[in-house]
Amino acid sequence: MSQSAAVTETAPQNVSRVEPFYRIEFAGYHSRYLDVTLRLPASDEGYRLSLPAWIPGSYLVRDFARHLVGKHAEDARGRRVAITPVDQQTWDLAASDEPVAVHYRVYCADFSVRSAHVDSSHVFFNGTSVFLRVHGAEQARHEVVIDGQGLPEEWRVATTLPAIAVDERGFGDFAAAGYEALIDHPVEIADFVERQFTAGGVLHRMVFTNALPETDFDRIAADVARICETEIELFDGAPFDEYLFLVALDESGFGGLEHRDSTALIFPRAYLPSVTAGGVSKEYQRFLSLCAHEYFHNWNVKRIRPAAFAGLPLDRPAHTRLLWVFEGFTSYFDDWLVRHAGLIDETQYLAALEETINRAMRGKGWSRQTLEESSFYAWTRFYQQDANAVNAIVSYYTRGAIVALMLDLMLRERGATLMDVMRRLWEHHGEEPLVEGERVEALIEEAMGEPMGAFFDRALRSTERLDVAGMLARFGVAMVPRAEQGGPDAGIRVDERDPQAARVVLVFEDRPGAAAGLAVDDRIIAIDGFAVNGGNWAERIARHRAGDRLALHVFRQGRLLEMTLTLASECLNQHRLERAAGDIKTEARFADWLAPFSTTA
Repeated sequence: MSQSAAVTETAPQNVSRVEPFYRIEFAGYHSRYLDVTLRLPASDEGYRLSLPAWIPGSYLVRDFARHLVGKHAEDARGRRVAITPVDQQTWDLAASDEPVAVHYRVYCADFSVRSAHVDSSHVFFNGTSVFLRVHGAEQARHEVVIDGQGLPEEWRVATTLPAIAVDERGFGDFAAAGYEALIDHPVEIADFVERQFTAGGVLHRMVFTNALPETDFDRIAADVARICETEIELFDGAPFDEYLFLVALDESGFGGLEHRDSTALIFPRAYLPSVTAGGVSKEYQRFLSLCAHEYFHNWNVKRIRPAAFAGLPLDRPAHTRLLWVFEGFTSYFDDWLVRHAGLIDETQYLAALEETINRAMRGKGWSRQTLEESSFYAWTRFYQQDANAVNAIVSYYTRGAIVALMLDLMLRERGATLMDVMRRLWEHHGEEPLVEGERVEALIEEAMGEPMGAFFDRALRSTERLDVAGMLARFGVAMVPRAEQGGPDAGIRVDERDPQAARVVLVFEDRPGAAAGLAVDDRIIAIDGFAVNGGNWAERIARHRAGDRLALHVFRQGRLLEMTLTLASECLNQHRLERAAGDIKTEARFADWLAPFSTTA
């Protein structure tokens, strides 16, 4: 927990009338710096300033303040004004009878959706990394000038931060209604490619930074438009007046972060379709699901949100047991929405669902942590996974998606859907925060028409297995057990890209690797005296049978160790989803579940 949780709030009187003014400049962008000046009026009590410890949507204390460099303040006559640290992210600015300017630099080297990144190809930042909070003035108007002087002439600004007066490149004066609004508008500045479309009567923009020139931007925009149109129709309208997809592309990155009327995405550039590509590849399907996921968050978490997130206590973790709803439900709907929009067929959808189920059931974590615990401890467990995570924790994304799947199918058997529940949540909690407890469960029971306490206790508050197979069978889908890898089981996973050794990346409890004493980061260099590496490890294991004892030579922290690995029978901890023959009712249920949704996109 951030130390600032213990800080006593001492905002000066009348500070609520103060309108903070920020100016952002880029003289140091080649060195990954952006320069910020915060201007405040004279105050005989001074100000308390801080930077958030975390960013909404990413549940980890990140201490953004560690990237601030050279903080200093001066009054209108150039006299120094003292800045005194209160804790690692909070400062007191001394009283002054003159207006004060606080100057600081932000080092921006985190290529992610969570922080800020500046280099010779672009500028990206979230407000949580850049804008000091003026305590007591959070509800006041906040004004920002983004000064493009010194940046390449072809660079433009993409953001949904409300513009007051900007030039043709988008640089100029912006304003937000309060601090929470200010930090919810990420900014991209680059020579990007832009596409626009209208969905639900709302203008949407997509900007792509560092994309391959042969990328089929028109197709991508058209496909994403169908997803947006589908979601807007399902919720009976959009809760925003404009929307922006910021798509940063690189070699292998993946991620997304939701905002109230925009999202920041990172995706491998080579996985987007080219102008010559046909069909929807598995990789492109993943991009479409990512877009659907973050877009769904416009309703589910940005507006329907837990009471713990109300007022955004950004100086400390905000705990909730409901991430299985906000991330789990969203993770179920993302692939389903891509199918519902008619962009993939039933087989492609089932393959994606299969992957979700298998990720949830891969290790023993599901038997060690409940779904509510996974939500509550996200700050220290899910977002800070260690070598034993596969054996110790469960994901509120994947197991939450499985619970959502089962609820949706159970509701469909009774003439309702989980989307009906989402609409009820939107109706009742689009503006009023969702309190911890059984409110969501009550709405589901209302839609179900019967008590669901036993199911919720098992699914949310126990580590019992869920009968996913039985539920899917009633919709004509068979879950066929299979091994994650063919051949006998070694009980470990290695880095297949390592040409020097088979470096262990996962050790599953109660399986051969753990019994042999192997640990994550061990480097296996030989099996039975013959060299092995990440690329041929699986092939070498497949040449043996269950019960074979293999002599391993292993490097651990520079020491050469000898171990004996006794292989076991293949571990059937994964499943393949297949269509199964069913009666007329079963076929009708399947068709209703996965029928494309007619849109006007």
